[in-house]
Amino acid sequence: MANPLFIKEDYEEGLSLARLKFIEIIMGYNGADFTHLPGYVRCRIHFALYDEMKKAWERENNEAALPTGDETEAAFADNLIEREELAILLRLALKKLTEKQRRTIKALYFEGYTGKELAAKEKITPAIVSKNHQQALKILRSKIA
Repeated sequence: MANPLFIKEDYEEGLSLARLKFIEIIMGYNGADFTHLPGYVRCRIHFALYDEMKKAWERENNEAALPTGDETEAAFADNLIEREELAILLRLALKKLTEKQRRTIKALYFEGYTGKELAAKEKITPAIVSKNHQQALKILRSKIA
């Protein structure tokens, strides 16, 4: 099953492209034919999205081929082990942070808050969020690297 995060990102990217194409069409429209405008707009947006999808498929197909057979299983196992080791290191490093620093890292990186949103949520200034963020990153770098 596809990762919902990727689906949401792809959807929002497509929506942004459609909005830009719509604005482009309206800015270039001469106002001569209002009857056919909706069909014209729909067609142009459809083909803009289709062209972008074709480009994305070509990029995917041009990337390096995946390993086959035993190589795939070995690469997958190695990758899984490395990810697990990194996850353990991250958990240990997060324990070295203060509670404020830990909340800041979790909110910014795992929960998707921006600095301003976190500041409003925590009722602190964005400067304090930035300070906690920088201190936490410094500690994490020293513990993980």
